[in-house]
Amino acid sequence: MSVEDAYQLGDLLVDQYKIKQGQPYLKYAADKGNAKAALAYSRSFKTNIMVQSPKQHEYAVKAAKLGSDDAKFALSFPSNVFGDQESYRAEQINTLKTRAEKGDAKAMYRLSLLYSGSEDMEWKEKAAEHGDANAQYELGRRYEVGKGWFFIPGNREKEVKRLYKASAEQGNFRGMEGYASIIYDEGNKKEALDIWIKMANTGDAGSIIFLAARYLHSLPQITYPKKDEVLGAAYSKIYLDSMGTDKKHDLYDIYKEQYLETMSHLSDAQKKQVNDFAEEFLSKHTVRVLR
Repeated sequence: MSVEDAYQLGDLLVDQYKIKQGQPYLKYAADKGNAKAALAYSRSFKTNIMVQSPKQHEYAVKAAKLGSDDAKFALSFPSNVFGDQESYRAEQINTLKTRAEKGDAKAMYRLSLLYSGSEDMEWKEKAAEHGDANAQYELGRRYEVGKGWFFIPGNREKEVKRLYKASAEQGNFRGMEGYASIIYDEGNKKEALDIWIKMANTGDAGSIIFLAARYLHSLPQITYPKKDEVLGAAYSKIYLDSMGTDKKHDLYDIYKEQYLETMSHLSDAQKKQVNDFAEEFLSKHTVRVLR
């Protein structure tokens, strides 16, 4: 197996919550000098958002030395408690400001994450103006929860919708969720469903199980789309057949229980529909966590 193939396989397995299976492939590729594999291996040890683990830090540093800007950025946060956070942060701020001055929207967004308070907001606004989808979503979310000043009634809601839509149009999952939620509440339920289906068709595991829950009416407040146990079971099967249990195993068990309960009262013909739909979907899409 080539180094690149080992990285690709390991990365997929980790994204499918088959972390213990994927880690050896990532380590092999990382130790052969693949920077992306080193960073992916580092991230596979992330268990606490507040503090990096020793192995997580070790391979992030390895990735950084191999030239990974993403690794250098990851090492720039206070969660890096191994003594080199400030040096990475200073280097990143200088590099990102140089890129931002040239109109790099991603650099502006990353600067917003490295700062707090007014500087955070200023960089996020600049990044959103320059088209960064993450910044557009996060700025919209801040406005949605009441931050920022809007003097004319209705302008806050209009700006939130505009930002979510701009983010959604770039394929940002959080932006798509936010925009779909707004138009759903406005009565455009079919358009919202189209967005949810589009998200599931990327192969994103979270979007797939979300759609399954919508069709199964897993929560009492769900009334749309119309309950469809065949589609709900099919999307559940797609998730269950693809994903492992090294993370979120309790949720996996809940999804499995719901799936088995649904299948228990479907006819043989309906069960065949479930299996056929899942088989066709998986022939066209690779399911993994994409966010």
